[in-house]
Amino acid sequence: MAQVMVNFRIDESVKKSMEQACREMGLTMTTAFTIFATKVGREKRIPFEVTAEPYPRRSCREELPQPPREEAPSWRQERLESLCADIRRALTAIHTAVPASVTGLSMERIRLLCGDELKDKAAGIASAGRSLFFAGNAESLREKDPKLLDDYLDGLAAVAEELGAVRNVLVPLMKSWSGGDGGVFAAYAERLAAVSRDLDGLQPLLHRFLDSTAPRLGSARGVYSRIRQAGASVETAFVRTALESLETLVLRHYDALDASTRARLESHYLQTLELALQELAQAESGGEDPAGKAALSLRAIHVLSQVLSGGGQARREQSRRSLEAEVTVLERLAALRGDVPGSTPQEI
Repeated sequence: MAQVMVNFRIDESVKKSMEQACREMGLTMTTAFTIFATKVGREKRIPFEVTAEPYPRRSCREELPQPPREEAPSWRQERLESLCADIRRALTAIHTAVPASVTGLSMERIRLLCGDELKDKAAGIASAGRSLFFAGNAESLREKDPKLLDDYLDGLAAVAEELGAVRNVLVPLMKSWSGGDGGVFAAYAERLAAVSRDLDGLQPLLHRFLDSTAPRLGSARGVYSRIRQAGASVETAFVRTALESLETLVLRHYDALDASTRARLESHYLQTLELALQELAQAESGGEDPAGKAALSLRAIHVLSQVLSGGGQARREQSRRSLEAEVTVLERLAALRGDVPGSTPQEI
């Protein structure tokens, strides 16, 4: 993909502040602006609240404590909401395109599936998603196994993709239909019925997630497990090779990291890698050119490798200092005992 140069001016203090924040996250300013631009282009919105007043106006009446602000939606929440929206749009498009004068069981079945059965199930999934990601559940969700939720979302993505494929063919066909034998729509009615069964099959997976317990974090094995899960669907060979090297570094050096570095690694760096690998897997399965996503994944892997190698270096330096201290003690003892040539025995 061709790249272009973009130049603009910002205040020097803003630039320094952003550079510092990017360094702490293991990013460059170019990467941060690219992430922002990609998100704006995909979602057609500014991905945070923009208001004319930096602080809310206060009046004499506003003395009561305000409720806490909800946490920003996670990428899994955003994915669920996006999939629900895709499903709802597909069902609406099919239902509104059904000819008013329905003749035939297949057409009637399509109308009932899209207008009632599938519509109700999609609404139930959206409602369950709002309850699942309610701000008060944030702490509880951290204790669940995210792999099961990802499997549920992947299943929902397959449903949304199938509905989109049916809509793209069925809607033009129905709009051009002039009556007569409706048997041509039987295959599409069956595909929609299969989608309904697929949605039913996803419910047990969601219940398994709600009953699950996340792998223990704060350990090398827990981080190793998250990396393995995140890269399980990736097909690009050189990214898989880099992930294997990263897994080795985790097992060797993770325990040498201090507590604050571990917290940053798991809450920021590792989450960014998981998202990058997810988008790479989606590009691969969707037939897109995965080169850009693969390069971004490699950069995230590189940042994590640097953090882990730094911890390993710290441990090696600590071991060296400990050994030097032991040698220093032995030298003093040898000198005190007169065991070193040229030294004078001393009282210990």
